[in-house]
Formats: sequence, C-alpha cells, structure tokens
Amino acid sequence: MKYLLDTCVVIEFLNDTPDIHVHRWLGTRKSRDLFMSAMTWAELERGIVRLSKSKRKSELEYWFQRLEAGFEDRVLAFDKNVAQCWAQMVVDVEKKGKTIPAFDSIVAATAKAHACSVVTRNVRDFENAGVNIINPWELN
Repeated sequence: MKYLLDTCVVIEFLNDTPDIHVHRWLGTRKSRDLFMSAMTWAELERGIVRLSKSKRKSELEYWFQRLEAGFEDRVLAFDKNVAQCWAQMVVDVEKKGKTIPAFDSIVAATAKAHACSVVTRNVRDFENAGVNIINPWELN
C-alpha cells in the first residue's frame, strides 16, 4: 500500500515530543511506501521561506534539506493525470453540495491519481474527496 503524507504528519516530527501513535504508525511502514504531494512540499517550503533570518529558520532549512534527501523521488507532482483527477473530484464534491479546501483538494487528487491513502489528522478536510483516509493520531 502507498501512503500520501499530509503536511500535519510531516511537521509532527518538528515537535520536541512527536505523538507516539504517529511515530509508531510511521515506524511500521517502509519508507518506499511513503509519499508527499508537491502541494505539501510547497506548504512546507512556504513556511520556511516566510521566516526572517534566524537560528530557527536555519534549523528548518537544514531539516528541509534532509527531508528532500529522504524523499528524493517520492514527491508526487501535480501533472496532467492529477489535474484530471482533481477536476472530476471537485465536480463530484460540488454536485453533492459540499466543498473541499483548495490545497487539500490537490493533495486528495494526487492521492487518487497515484492510488495512495491520505495520512492526516485533518480527516474532515478530506472526507468528501472519495479517498481512503488514515488518521494515525487515532490508531491504537
């Protein structure tokens, strides 16, 4: 099985004490099965770029470089296939009278296009997307 990590999962490990459930869940997965969307990548990079020059920014830049090395070929692009999935998904959600946040719709479409489950704490943001959702914070 392939898993697409939402931003909240990736940044959990910036906490001094990451949630034990998330830590355990990730620890039982093979790294080759863990992916990120380009949208998640952009959110992470935006957070770092917007910081003023500081020790914290330097630490995050170093963390981000290590993350890039670890995910080298597992950041999934928003390409034509993902765009087609996104368009259909958004229309399907709108037909139900529902909405999905813009960034999350791109993450969900990326998951659909690549047959991944979305791993997130923000279940409500993805519940109308028609993707499999895993919330490691709630797993025992």
